[in-house]
Amino acid sequence: MKAAHRYINLFIKYLNSLMLFAMFIVLLLQVILRRFVDLPWTGAEEWGLLTMVWITFLGAYQCTVDDSHLKMDFLQNIFSSKWGSIVQIISKSIVVWFLFMVNIWAYPFIQSAGDKLLPMSKLPLWVPYSIIWIACILMFIEVIYQIFKEIKKIITSLYKKEYDF
Repeated sequence: MKAAHRYINLFIKYLNSLMLFAMFIVLLLQVILRRFVDLPWTGAEEWGLLTMVWITFLGAYQCTVDDSHLKMDFLQNIFSSKWGSIVQIISKSIVVWFLFMVNIWAYPFIQSAGDKLLPMSKLPLWVPYSIIWIACILMFIEVIYQIFKEIKKIITSLYKKEYDF
């Protein structure tokens, strides 16, 4: 399980880096073509916007994995490690509920955008919108994984105290 978790995270990290590089290249080409060749590439802004949206949502998943989102952790710092873990489980359960609701509402939204096309690339709108759903599913799985790790930490600490001489 840990190996699969690590490989998925590495894949997303490399995919996000690749998207950032692609956005840089597309926008650089657009500037060069417009400035020096006087031949504007009309679809560059659209591709730049698409990659930026994908980078944002994949980055949100990476922040979830690294547990680096902005958060108020003063309650967790006040309590002991056991009670801090319980506060973590409660807060992560709220996040799981939110991500579950987003996943439920995102699917019909993506379906409704399916027949519309982007103006320049003629790409269906479900392609850029699908990253919302993909990233929220990945974050949902990751937060559940983190909850299980916290539960395991509590059980391990209780087991150690019970049999500690």
